This record gives sequence, structure tokens and C-alpha cells, in this order.
Amino acid sequence: MNDAAPPDARPPRIDPALRVRDVDWVALDLEATGVAWGHDRIVELGAARFRIQKDGAVVPGPRFHALVNPGLPIPAVVARITGLDDAAVADAPSLQSVWGAFDDYLGDAFVVAHGARSDLAWLGSEALRMKACPLRASFFCTLDLARKAIVKPPRFTLAALTQHLGIAPDEAPFHRALADALHTRNLFARCAATLGAELVTQLGFERPLPWPGPEVYTVRVPERLKSLEALIVTQTRCRISYRGGSAGREPRPITPLGFFAHEGVPYLRAWCHLDDSGKSFRCDRLVSVLADDAG
Repeated sequence: MNDAAPPDARPPRIDPALRVRDVDWVALDLEATGVAWGHDRIVELGAARFRIQKDGAVVPGPRFHALVNPGLPIPAVVARITGLDDAAVADAPSLQSVWGAFDDYLGDAFVVAHGARSDLAWLGSEALRMKACPLRASFFCTLDLARKAIVKPPRFTLAALTQHLGIAPDEAPFHRALADALHTRNLFARCAATLGAELVTQLGFERPLPWPGPEVYTVRVPERLKSLEALIVTQTRCRISYRGGSAGREPRPITPLGFFAHEGVPYLRAWCHLDDSGKSFRCDRLVSVLADDAG
């Protein structure tokens, strides 16, 4: 594959006359060995092409699904959540082997993903690792769209939104790439209908999200947090004191997974044991790192 060319800092604006029903949309999701891009690896890709009719109905199109051998062990907590373990991907191809087919499938479609900036960070970090070209598709975020279209949901996670709206069948799984891509498709269609959007810009999609360049992954870790680097290598649990978030300032137990940067601000990616989920913590709000007192 060719070395990645530097992307434009700001993608061009969307044609203000472009109609929602004239666009080839693709809903996308991915699963990984953890929550720290640049450290963890993608293990599954799922995508579903579709169009939206004038009456808001979804017209399904071809789907893409690929299991990927990450070349890293899949942690037990990830296997429990996704159902994907080392055995499930042992015979799967590498991401590099499926990248070209994935790019061909997406083409120049408009891709929607829930929390698309995270998906882009994953795809960008993997492309950088493989020295692969950036994907040609344009990316947009259904999380941004849901915040515009849905009033007072219990939470803005994909599962909470689709269940709140009654568009998630009881038997449909979450935390699998293709299933979550289909949930994302249904959420997008409902939000577009709620807004009565005929034009793409009426969804709040003024321009695509930028493809992350190498500078996105340059992290300057504050000296007071350098002790976390050794804990990341050994995957050692600790506690942090943090200003902000729903848990207040009480020390919270985490397993630190890696540092990353967003718009020049360093963050810590970690598995938070309070609610058993991946979290991001701004380094400038991390007050201290404490020894874990779990028995």
C-alpha cells in the first residue's frame, strides 16, 4: 500500500442543495481489543449501505463484515462484552489484508458512526501503523445528530438511544460491529425524520469530519502523570483523582490503557471499573494517581 498522504486540514463544505435522499449513506461500527487507539487493535468491522426515501423509509443496501486477527490477545473483559475471543479471530485475516476491500466498499459514500471521532481515530491510527492511504469516504457523527434531534434521552449511548426510541429489537445484540452499524443506521433515519431534514445541511452536517493526521497521535504526557506509563505497560490497576465527570472527585479505580491527544489536549484512555466501560480523562483534570486498594 502507498504511504498516507497528508489530508486537508478542513474538508470542503457540503453542497447546501444536496438532499438527504440523494446520498449513498453507510452506517459503520468497529470493535477493538480495548479502548486505546495506537495501543489496541481493531478486531471487527461492520458497515451497512443504505438510502433514505422521501418519506423517511430506509432502503437497505449491501453490507460489509470482517473479523480481523489483531495480532494481540483479546482481554477477557472485551471478550465478555463482545463475545469475541482469541479463538474467534485466530483464522481471521489481518486488517491490512481487508483494508483495500473495506475502502472499495465505502468508496466516496457519506459514512455515519456513533461517536464518529473515535471511529476515525481508530481507523487513522491503524492506517498510520500500516502506512495505508486514508479512506476516501466522508465521515459524520450520529451522536452530534442525536443531540440535535432527541430531547432528554436517558443517555446518549447507542444502546440507550435506540432503546429509548423503540427501534432496537430485543433480540438484536450490541457491541458487535455489524449489529451496531444497523442500530446506527436506524438511529440516523429516525433523527432525520424527527428533524424533517430534506437537505444534508439540515442534519447539522456542514462539512465532513477531518481525517486524523499523524499530529493527532502526538501526546505530551505531563510529568506528574509519568508514573502511569509503567502501569500502562503492565496493565496494572490503580486509582485516580479527577476533576469532572459523573463520579465527582472520589478516587475511581481504573486500568490505564494509553495516552492519546485530541485537538492538542492530552487524554488518558482507561477502563473504568466503576461502571465497567472505557473512558477518556483529560490529563489537565487528573489530580493524582493513587495505589489501588482493591483486595
